[in-house]
Amino acid sequence: MVRLALTRLPKRDAEILLLKYSEDWSYRELAEHLDQPDRGAGRLHRARQKLRDELASLDVTEGQP
Repeated sequence: MVRLALTRLPKRDAEILLLKYSEDWSYRELAEHLDQPDRGAGRLHRARQKLRDELASLDVTEGQP
C-alpha cells in the first residue's frame, strides 16, 4: 500500500520521502537538494502528511469492490 500511495503523491513529495527513508538523508541534505536552506523539515512534514492521507484513502477503499 505504501508503494501505491507513493505513486499517487506529487513527484517531488515522493522523492523527498524516498531520499529521507530509503537513503537516510538528513534534513540539511534535503534542504540543499531542494535549494531551500532550512526548509527540508517543513517540506518533509507536508510530504508525510500527504502520504498519510493517501494511505488512509487506500485503506478505506481497499475492501470495497
